[in-house]
Amino acid sequence: MKLMSSIRYVMLLTAAVLLWTATVHVQSGIRLTNPRPQTDLENLPGDLRATPVPGPGNLNEFVKDPATALALGKALFWDMQVGSDGIQACASCHFRAGADPRSKNQLSPGLLQMKKPDEPNLDLVSVPDFTFKTSSGINAQLVETDFPLTELAIPGTRGALNSVTDSNDVVSSQGVHHLMDQTDPQGFSLNGINTRRVEPRNTPTVINAVFNHRQFWDGRAHNVFNGVNHLGTRDPHATLFVANDPRVLEEVAVAIPNSSLASQAVAPIVSTMEMAAPGRTGLDVGRDLARTSRKILKKIPNLRPLAGQQVHPEDSVLGLLSRWPQPGITPRSYDEMVRRAFHQRWWRSNLLIRVAEDGTRTPVDREDNDPSTEEYTLIQYNFSLFFGLAIQMYEATLVSDDTPWDRFRREHPDWRDPNLSPWVNTNPNHISQQALFGAHLFNDRSRGASNIRCSNCHESAELTDASVGRIAKAAFGPIRNRDGNLIDKGFNNIGVRPTGDDLGVGGRDGVGELSFTRQLFPGAPPPTYDVNDAPVTKGIGVQGAFKIPSLRNVALTAPYFHNGDARTLREVMEFYSRGGNVWPIHTLEGVLVEPLGVPNLSEPEKDALVAFMEALTDERVRYRRAPFDHPQLFVPNGHVEDGTSLADLNRDGRADDLMVEIPAVGAKGGAPLPGFLEGVFGPRSP
Repeated sequence: MKLMSSIRYVMLLTAAVLLWTATVHVQSGIRLTNPRPQTDLENLPGDLRATPVPGPGNLNEFVKDPATALALGKALFWDMQVGSDGIQACASCHFRAGADPRSKNQLSPGLLQMKKPDEPNLDLVSVPDFTFKTSSGINAQLVETDFPLTELAIPGTRGALNSVTDSNDVVSSQGVHHLMDQTDPQGFSLNGINTRRVEPRNTPTVINAVFNHRQFWDGRAHNVFNGVNHLGTRDPHATLFVANDPRVLEEVAVAIPNSSLASQAVAPIVSTMEMAAPGRTGLDVGRDLARTSRKILKKIPNLRPLAGQQVHPEDSVLGLLSRWPQPGITPRSYDEMVRRAFHQRWWRSNLLIRVAEDGTRTPVDREDNDPSTEEYTLIQYNFSLFFGLAIQMYEATLVSDDTPWDRFRREHPDWRDPNLSPWVNTNPNHISQQALFGAHLFNDRSRGASNIRCSNCHESAELTDASVGRIAKAAFGPIRNRDGNLIDKGFNNIGVRPTGDDLGVGGRDGVGELSFTRQLFPGAPPPTYDVNDAPVTKGIGVQGAFKIPSLRNVALTAPYFHNGDARTLREVMEFYSRGGNVWPIHTLEGVLVEPLGVPNLSEPEKDALVAFMEALTDERVRYRRAPFDHPQLFVPNGHVEDGTSLADLNRDGRADDLMVEIPAVGAKGGAPLPGFLEGVFGPRSP
């Protein structure tokens, strides 16, 4: 009897403590019921290590030696020689936590602005805004007070914007100058001197991007890689050549699924905003980088990979190839690496491919010396295939699956584990109790105008509904019915900016609609759509929608949103607390877009949510440990100026760069690089 009384006493005491704990947290401003609903617990974000890394099933049709292909991809990603100016590498915009911390000359005006035409039944009209409204515009050094960029008419309340102080500028990444002997027609110039152009959308991280079904904020980098460009199956004319017999070239189309990273990789190298001189094509890139296999064409010198950059001797991929302390790696050319990495039918032939002015492609055995045609070797012609797949193989290794949250979930994988409760587990391993409360707030899945519901978009271990896994599990794949709006799954218009500022996935390119929804329903939407035949009451709501990013390492990747609108995670929480900036949200055709809820987060709730997001930082990323180590890199960090004048010492019409060295690190990593508005990437002292 005494034993039973003791047990009963302990049970009552435990229940009282748990009730007291729950009451304290409710009273301190955190709105969580205890216990949590089963549906929430079942969907609590898990350990990323338990999620398979997606990739193509037919890679071995192309890749002979995966280790060499990986080394090729890492070299190409970090090599400054890839850009037309010999400075701009892929890594120039992705060197810290896979993103870009620079803050000088990182502003772009409203270049993507669109409007509805005055007459009905006409396409939307592009009306780019070339006027800077933030800081001093050209070559500006951003400061804390520039944020958030969006200024509300009533501070703290979504709705109208302040017509005097609001800005449609974008914080993004500087690319190449306008590489022509003329003043930049996009407006990136001052007193006739061209600055580096700045992309019209904020730079997303490449870390964990392998989980994305499509790439870029607007999803234009297709899930299927066609070996030529980013368009995937949208381009029926994208073909390569294959030599099953070196004496015969056959024109073929390829389709490599789950390869949006490869589709993405081949776009910046021909973009005049990012890495390319005007008119540069993928074939030009092949000619620039694959130089020594020109058995018939005129010889030009080898292009040693990473020729101007040091590679750490303990680099996790390139260490055995390092020439430390000399720059470069031991392979003498990129085509040498291609020959080792890829099956010879994709690069070995004595024949050339002649390309005429009208795009006609013909296998030939010699040059014709006709200036209206160009001849390419097979390795040059197919270089876009090698470039895309190699960089994809490298980026597929950039998975940050060892965050404090991953470690916590690794210890508690079962949703029935009571230690998932912050009321039970008051001192959890790896994370704080505050972060655990934040995780449950984040995962509040109850529907309601004031519910938080972060995980409704940032789903599962990938923390994005735009992932390969999430779309594969969806009954209707990449299209969904969201509260009466038919949209692309993983893309939402959350009211950061007015829809006309940037149409996102609701825009068009030279091929047609970017949106899968619009491609399937080019006219009116169906009356119902989803497994339960839910009514499409509002219409197609894809305009102004952007890809939902993963939140892993989000504490390292400021500024936030597709336009870099917010400087801190706290500002992001304030945005979601008020339910966005713009309300109501309409497409340019007048379709009402379902907005965010208005949870009116308390200060403790904001603190807890930020604590959870900080627990999504993999320290290997912060300290650049393998696989996040890298070669040396020199990045432009704005331009030399004297007051309002830009320096141009060599008088080439291009503003002189301020360069910052990012030293090479090996597998053991190095000191963290400064973040946004920090150190060398922040305001300089007078």
